[in-house]
Amino acid sequence: MKETLIKLVIEKIKEKGGRVTIQRLAIINLLLQLDHPTAEEIYQYMKEEYPTLSFTTVYNTLDSLREMGILREYRFGDASRFEMAEENHDHFLCLTCGRIEDIPEVDITVTPHSISDRYQILTTEVTLKGLCIACQKQS
Repeated sequence: MKETLIKLVIEKIKEKGGRVTIQRLAIINLLLQLDHPTAEEIYQYMKEEYPTLSFTTVYNTLDSLREMGILREYRFGDASRFEMAEENHDHFLCLTCGRIEDIPEVDITVTPHSISDRYQILTTEVTLKGLCIACQKQS
């Protein structure tokens, strides 16, 4: 399944006029392995195998993948977290450790009645914030 997803991502990059580089493929592969990593986490994982890789290259690659619609960026506090996802879905953010997790489909309803006359709502994504199980145990 991962190989199929990588092929689809490569096709999307080519459709959008982007280049498929070794570093880009390595970042995509890592994004499929890690759970909502930051740019710094990706850089730390890659720097041993790619010693000439700079943090700027990682960040610029993530930014271009985001602009192509291949990658989603979630900004929380000082760091952004990234994920390869085609469909909108909700998240849980731990306010202590910063971990972000996908929430399985649950009954979360957002109904923006009071602003629907001013805005055209295309999509909604909900982020629930609190303490994860590990941080609750430490408290």
